[in-house]
Amino acid sequence: MKWPNVKLIFFRELRDQMRDRRTLFTVAIMPMVLYPLMGMAMLQVAQFMREYPTKVWVVGHENLPESPPFIIEGELNGDFITPQDARLLQICMSREGDQEFHKLIRQFREQSEMTHAPQLVDQLIQSEMRSRGVDVAVFIPKPIELATEPFDETHPDQQRGSPSIYLFQNTAVDQSRIGAQRIRTALGHWQKALIKETLRENNVRASLIDGVRISEADVADKAGKKAAAWSKIFPFIVMIWSLTGAFYPAIDLCAGEKERGTFETLLSSPAARSEIAIGKLLTVMSFSMATSILNLLSMGFTGLFVVSRMGGTAMGGGLPMVAPPIASIGWLLLALIPISALFSAVALAAAAFARSSKEGQYYLVPLMMISMPLMMVPMLPAAKLDFGSSLIPVSGLMLLLRGLIEGQYSECLKFAGPVCAVTLACCWFAIRWVVYQFNSESVLFRPSERFGVGTWFRYVMRERDQLPSFGSVILLAIVILVGKFFIGFVIQTPLNFGDFAKQTVIILVATIAVPTIMMALVLTRNARKSLKLHRCTLPMACAAVLAAILLNPAFTWFTSLVMYIYPPADDLFLLNETVGNIVSTSPGIWATIAVFALVPAIIEELAFRGFILSGFESMRNRWQAIVLASIFFGITHGVLQQSVITFGVGLVLGLIAIQTRSILPCILFHLTHNSLAVLLSAAEPTVIENSLILKTVLMTTDGVHYQYGMLPGIAMTVLGISLLVWFIRLDGKERPLLGTGVESWIAGFRKSTQPSV
Repeated sequence: MKWPNVKLIFFRELRDQMRDRRTLFTVAIMPMVLYPLMGMAMLQVAQFMREYPTKVWVVGHENLPESPPFIIEGELNGDFITPQDARLLQICMSREGDQEFHKLIRQFREQSEMTHAPQLVDQLIQSEMRSRGVDVAVFIPKPIELATEPFDETHPDQQRGSPSIYLFQNTAVDQSRIGAQRIRTALGHWQKALIKETLRENNVRASLIDGVRISEADVADKAGKKAAAWSKIFPFIVMIWSLTGAFYPAIDLCAGEKERGTFETLLSSPAARSEIAIGKLLTVMSFSMATSILNLLSMGFTGLFVVSRMGGTAMGGGLPMVAPPIASIGWLLLALIPISALFSAVALAAAAFARSSKEGQYYLVPLMMISMPLMMVPMLPAAKLDFGSSLIPVSGLMLLLRGLIEGQYSECLKFAGPVCAVTLACCWFAIRWVVYQFNSESVLFRPSERFGVGTWFRYVMRERDQLPSFGSVILLAIVILVGKFFIGFVIQTPLNFGDFAKQTVIILVATIAVPTIMMALVLTRNARKSLKLHRCTLPMACAAVLAAILLNPAFTWFTSLVMYIYPPADDLFLLNETVGNIVSTSPGIWATIAVFALVPAIIEELAFRGFILSGFESMRNRWQAIVLASIFFGITHGVLQQSVITFGVGLVLGLIAIQTRSILPCILFHLTHNSLAVLLSAAEPTVIENSLILKTVLMTTDGVHYQYGMLPGIAMTVLGISLLVWFIRLDGKERPLLGTGVESWIAGFRKSTQPSV
């Protein structure tokens, strides 16, 4: 790569983008003008916003005790409510219709004691409140008197119940809900004063009602408050605007040049494709960083100005909105370089695939949908930087920035290495993807056609190949994920093993098997080849089974490592317990193996090592195809820990499928792997103790659960890796069929035994 050519292309693209008014508006004008206008509009609208009083209907106010008074001359006692809340509450006391309301309350009390009573009484009360034009109703059915006599066990009815005050509100109306909260607060203070006065009249220390005094103190310094206020919002702003600022220049630099007809001129220059890609990438990065910085500054200054004019409104969590610490700006600028490189590379690769600017804009929504969860999770209060979260792209970097802004340097130093490694690895893969896109003629010069369902279907049927296309693979993956997502709302927890088995088979067939087979028949010319339904040689089949057995200790240790990095939640333990109870009703071990091993092995291998892996092989890089197919294989399993584990298993299965050109060894490996998990979980101590081999390989610490011994496990793992090396050394060409191999061996044996003429 010649860097002078890269520099020349970079400055050329930078000048062209600076002349583009749309790009300048998106990068500079919009952030500098949009936020001040929004702030001014907010200040203007705030002048017209005011709170309206809530009408409160009090029924049975004569049943309240005279001391302490709750209502004085038609208004709430100022000792129990703030002056502002008292001003926003309008008390209405009327005895007209109280008898009818008494009847409704009696029906309400009877209904509350019934489990499946109709909600007609609620509707009648709501209708009564609506007819009187009130938002909240307070009902005191009988005089309130606190019992002061000592409890007599011979008269259990003496203190059979406490006095009741009914508070009715309409939670569907904000004004009613807010008014009920104010009344509830006032009643709480009044109740506390009533108890204190009753205790004082009976010569009991009123301090008993207060209990232990709790004193609170905020030990956070001023800098810590500043950091806490900005540590969550700053990284999110930087990330979201870095992605948005990268996308529109990327579209103009690729899809826009295709429309203007200048892309071919640039490709015909002496610069290599990789140099053109890197030059354009640096241009997109520049605009991405500029957009993020300008939006950050404009939003920050506008926010401070608006808050100061509105009286210093606090941010979430009661933290004051003050100027951010200077150190946070430095950390954000440092992190902006790799994150802009990542988003710019992804945006440029997507824009290079687009045939027009309009089509390129459609790709922004999927990128936002993928990136938003990674950006939103670190903003949750429960999110914490640890080794597990540091391995998540984007999220780990945001959590690291959050810790650095808050000054938690010792904690951040522990996980800075994994975060930087993952971020740089993602940048490297994204840049490689950009270079691959620019080196692909089919990507850069795709014909532009008007979209229509009929046109698209005819194009698919005309252009379909022996193997699935990249788009077909992505479509199948989306169908599987969406199907699993929606079917999760329909299924119910099975009661026995029979229902569980039916449910499992139906889900696998409906969400994986049927879409895979249908797409293989419709979107490819050779369904058998696209699903890798080739038979394999007998040594390959035996090697797959043996590899699954020998690599089982390694996968067991890998599972323990994943559980240590990502500790499972309580819901996962509850789910495992529920599944264990269901499996205990299984008619036999073979039925359990059929449900947990045989059916998933066949159906999942058809989809992931058959159709999906065959489609990714069009990238002409078997390792990338294996990794991508394994990623989709892991994502479909839902639970994070299981997704990571199945990703590791998918790498081995993908390698075997690529090298053998058949999913039969993969099915055997998958079946053996899952069967071993079922057998080990149901292993009886007597069976293991009576077997010399099992007793040598397995060991137990509690007499119930078994695990592999260290030395036997290491030996088995080494032998398993040797089998994988044997698979890798295969040339990957079409293999003779399993039957053909046996028949050829028999024919050769017969020929060798016949006498020569």
